[in-house]
Amino acid sequence: MKRQWKVILGFILVLIIVIFAVLNNQEVPVNFGFSKIFSPLILIIIGSAIIGALVVFLTSSATMFQQKRQVKQLQKQIEDFENSNQEKLAEDKARYQREKENEVATLKAEYERLLSEKDNYIQRLTGDAATKSDPTNPPLDYYD
Repeated sequence: MKRQWKVILGFILVLIIVIFAVLNNQEVPVNFGFSKIFSPLILIIIGSAIIGALVVFLTSSATMFQQKRQVKQLQKQIEDFENSNQEKLAEDKARYQREKENEVATLKAEYERLLSEKDNYIQRLTGDAATKSDPTNPPLDYYD
């Protein structure tokens, strides 16, 4: 809708310029500094409008070209940052996973150590009970 209003406004301005030029059709002198010519005012007005439109087009196209180039550079920067962030995320994820694996391995080793100590302790207790035949302390009978 915004673009349609610009087109409509452009047509209205062109129409005003054409009507203004048609109303002023007498011949006038134009001094270029080094030469003087006589031309109908209608041609001077339309020529000035065309030259003004060309100047606006050239300056705006140069600005648009610079902006497009800047947008491309910024998009490339964004893409580089995203790639860098993905790499950092992958590195951090791998580091975190290694830390957790090391922690699990440490806990497993500690568990195994404690389990072997418990087994040794149980063996010592059962071994001591088998070697000690104390009549006052008979072995436990679990089925009683």
